[in-house]
Amino acid sequence: MKRRWMVLPLALGLTLTLAACGGNDPKEDLVGAWSGQVDVMDQVVEGMRVTAPEIADELELENFYIPLEIEFRDDNTYIMTVDQEKLDESMDALIQKSVDATMVYMEQMLKEQGITDMTVDEALAQSGMDRESFADLMEQSMGNLSSSVAQQIQTEGQYRLEGNQMYTSDDKDTEPGSDGATPYTLDGEKLNMDFSNVSLGEVTFTRGG
Repeated sequence: MKRRWMVLPLALGLTLTLAACGGNDPKEDLVGAWSGQVDVMDQVVEGMRVTAPEIADELELENFYIPLEIEFRDDNTYIMTVDQEKLDESMDALIQKSVDATMVYMEQMLKEQGITDMTVDEALAQSGMDRESFADLMEQSMGNLSSSVAQQIQTEGQYRLEGNQMYTSDDKDTEPGSDGATPYTLDGEKLNMDFSNVSLGEVTFTRGG
């Protein structure tokens, strides 16, 4: 099952084809709620370079996590959702760092243009803004993105285990096909899934959520 969603202007493919192993009946160990997070900072920066490369170069943010929650049920169905509160926190941090990066870029532009008698705050004032109102504007432009990401990620479907592979569908009334399985290891309270096929690497989920 392949699922696409957006982070900033970036279309990010997240394929949820999970796998479980160990025990006589791996489904017994898999059933329940799991929580984890995917760091998509590289994809965010790549997306920003399309529309605002100067800002992307100044963005001092190491991580941008999308917190995922998955529940596997005994009837071979699952549901994947996003922890909205934690995603909002990640988005708030991104917005603030984007504002900071913009201020740095504006300061550099003033210097490059030989404008030494004007500060960034004075330049903003000429546009009828200050740092706070600029931050508010940035938040308004990105404010709906968090809920949009959550809506696009939310998925409910069926799953099927075959050895150490899991196949999934994105419709609870449709059985999984035979394509697009992802390797996984299940070790007690940890579920490791390899999303290298979509350049996300391994993601670790922990039981509970």
